[in-house]
Amino acid sequence: METRAQKRTSEIPYERTRKNPFVWIVDQIIRFRYLIGVLFLILIVALNLNGSSIGSWDRIVSERSDDKKSDVIFGENREVRSDEWMVQTPFYFSQAESDYPVVNKQYGKEGQNMIIAYNSPVKDLTVIGKPFNWGFFFLGKERGLSFYWGFKIIAMLLLSFEMVMILTKRNKYLSLLGSFWITFSPSIQWWFMQHVGDLMFFTLAIMVASYYYIAKHKNVLLRLLMMSLIVINGIGFVLVLYPAHQVPLVYLILFWLFGTLIHFRKELVLDIWDLPIIIGGLGFISFVLLHFYSTSKEAIDATLNTIYPGHREAEGGGRPPSDFFLFLTNWKIPFENFNFHGTNNGEVASYFNFLPLTVLLSPFIFFSKKGKEEKYLGIILGLFCLFIFGWTYFGYSHGIAKALMLTYVTSTRSLVTLGFGAVLLSLWMINFIWEYVKIPWWIKFIFLALIMILATHSVTSSIMGLYFNNFEIFMTLVVFALIMFALLFKLKKFFILAMTVIVLVSGVFVNPIVHGTGAIDKKTLAEEIVKIKKEDPDAIWLSEGDLYNFTPALGVKTINSVRFYPDMKMWHKIDPKHKNEEIYNRYAHVRAFVVAEPTKFRLDRPDNFTVNINFTDLKKLGVKYVISNDRGLEDYNPLNYAQFEEIYGPDKDKWSIYRLSFTSDEAKAAEAVVDPVGGMDNYQEIPQPAPTEDGYIN
Repeated sequence: METRAQKRTSEIPYERTRKNPFVWIVDQIIRFRYLIGVLFLILIVALNLNGSSIGSWDRIVSERSDDKKSDVIFGENREVRSDEWMVQTPFYFSQAESDYPVVNKQYGKEGQNMIIAYNSPVKDLTVIGKPFNWGFFFLGKERGLSFYWGFKIIAMLLLSFEMVMILTKRNKYLSLLGSFWITFSPSIQWWFMQHVGDLMFFTLAIMVASYYYIAKHKNVLLRLLMMSLIVINGIGFVLVLYPAHQVPLVYLILFWLFGTLIHFRKELVLDIWDLPIIIGGLGFISFVLLHFYSTSKEAIDATLNTIYPGHREAEGGGRPPSDFFLFLTNWKIPFENFNFHGTNNGEVASYFNFLPLTVLLSPFIFFSKKGKEEKYLGIILGLFCLFIFGWTYFGYSHGIAKALMLTYVTSTRSLVTLGFGAVLLSLWMINFIWEYVKIPWWIKFIFLALIMILATHSVTSSIMGLYFNNFEIFMTLVVFALIMFALLFKLKKFFILAMTVIVLVSGVFVNPIVHGTGAIDKKTLAEEIVKIKKEDPDAIWLSEGDLYNFTPALGVKTINSVRFYPDMKMWHKIDPKHKNEEIYNRYAHVRAFVVAEPTKFRLDRPDNFTVNINFTDLKKLGVKYVISNDRGLEDYNPLNYAQFEEIYGPDKDKWSIYRLSFTSDEAKAAEAVVDPVGGMDNYQEIPQPAPTEDGYIN
């Protein structure tokens, strides 16, 4: 005879007792996620793949020795992300060419401290806090870049999953959505290799590690592991040196730690191991940071004393309410440029979130009789969002802002951090109302209507209305309404599937998938530069036009490049009275041209200036090679002082390399007061977006 349980089972249709194959596959991915992550990292490195937009160099230097037109396998280069392809990636390559020094002598006359230069790989104790860079030391330049991109995105997916597992009380399907939602948020993907990508990674790691240190307190080995993660990511967090994001994220970490302690207040009992683990971990962080300060004090002081961004002071407030709905553009910006009112795709890239809906639902959440212990983390995230919202939209008095260090935080940048906090809060809220809260259907419809009124007004009354056509506005709002309907009425499968599609479309298509680094290394111009460098390794170069950060990537000593702080000794040689110090005392892209007329500086944007350098000053700086584009520098030779010998080119892109020598008759140089071939005044530079309140964003 059948038992009752067997009878009940036999009455269930066969289809319901059999596991859905798709669900089974998802379960196995979640179960073996760490192993899968390692295998994908190995595959990415083995195939020599990366997500860099260095193919953007093809528009400046296109002629290649391998006859390839592009290294892009999928997607497209993002020229607007010049902080990545024109600055950070060349910095990393320059380090590889110079054996990863702390001070890279290829930049200017005095060199540049590379610890503060976009967290470049350095053979120094501080590299403990830069796990993305470890691959450069044992894989080389190309695969080191593959390791950087692969490790960072895989580790962020895993960290995000663990973070959402904490927030949702181990709802694995919502956590899988959350891992994609956070990692592929356009705010992170458009700024993946810069401050946002780094700091969000380090913040997630610190929050996850601190939570599990407390939650799994009885496991001593796990405590040691979590403290190790806090040490590595804590060092990395500090070394980013971008207070506009660091300051609000420090508050998020402190809020989170406070909420975690409250959550486990009844269970947590310190034991004999806590003191050495905590003191040891914090002590090691302090030791590394003191080492960094002692070895980099001059560079830190020079950076802090720049006109831009060192002396910048933010006031807060001023963001329009429509900014909070900028995430509605997320689905489109990977496919069409946003060029309205001086902004661009990177500036409008946002985190899809439900903060306005969470605010409306907060009374039901707060007064819910269920899930009392689960409320603490949600409340603490909510308080953080309100705190940052106040600064972003209203601002605080100068005295309060100064005391809270918020004067370092522009409202544009705090909007990014607010979005990150809002995503975490949204994920917590979704799980909480699904599990514990019952809301009358008519109230749900009222809330849905209110949010849609706000969203519609935000789109139609702002620059989003210029970006979307009428059909796109309609469809965007309809899809947004359907997603909120699914959230409120607990259509869980539809919500998770729809949100997964949206976040993947918004983020996966941002950065390209690229094979190798041929966009720099395989250029005929690059190979000629490397050939000359081998024959004359100590020579100093000047690169005209937009080639300024190309030569350092090849290991060539260049007087004009991208500088995080100025080479004051070098500029004072040609500006002894310091008349132009306000122009060159800044973080800057330095464009230079050779001219016969007197040396002249011009500030183009907050982080970009151009200098026309006279022959006499070229000699003072010791310049021996000049790379020029379609200017015919040999036309200067009749002056009989500076002599230009063309030793390469012009190539297909009209680039030429000149060897520069000088005669003894300097007086000849003063005879020419007109530049026969032009300098900064007639050069057609790469089109760039206008500055925002945060300065020139690229």
